[in-house]
Amino acid sequence: MLNFPSQLEHNLLGICLLLWVIIEYRVLFKRDKRPKKKDRKALSLFTVLILMFCVSSILIYERNLGSLGKEYRWIFWLGILIIAIGIAIRQHSIHIMGGSYVATLQVQEKPQLIQTGPFKLVRHPCYTGFMISLWGLGIALLNWVFLLLIIFFSIIVFLIQIKIEERELEAFFGEEYKEYKKTTKKILPYFL
Repeated sequence: MLNFPSQLEHNLLGICLLLWVIIEYRVLFKRDKRPKKKDRKALSLFTVLILMFCVSSILIYERNLGSLGKEYRWIFWLGILIIAIGIAIRQHSIHIMGGSYVATLQVQEKPQLIQTGPFKLVRHPCYTGFMISLWGLGIALLNWVFLLLIIFFSIIVFLIQIKIEERELEAFFGEEYKEYKKTTKKILPYFL
């Protein structure tokens, strides 16, 4: 069983996740773009990885592996805060991209290479924000095994996505993008 300190906190996490899903749904369906063939390959891979993650999560849940005790209530609140920070980073990055943002692996007709705001530190701050929110979820669930699993799967999924996306960006922007890559990290400032 998940080890929530109280029913209020359990409900708060549910509300937080519902708001997150609504925000992501709005982002994904904001543009009227259909996935191209290369998008479908990536989406198939992500589907397999997500299914693996779900099966692993169910096994962790069923066997009650890695649950922290209720005395770690403050960690739950830290997780909620981290989810909110991740959502804010992602939404701010999408706002900066404006009309250039699409949820699929497509480059808009006349995009500009954005190097301001969070794009000064990382090339893919939208993924950074999403990944931080996932990690916050792992923390809020008060389960260190689930947290490690979510960190592992999120890094793999986003690195695969970035590899595919950066080929498109290099083909489109050429040397400008190659120079940009030299001064920034992919998703985690100063690290990755």
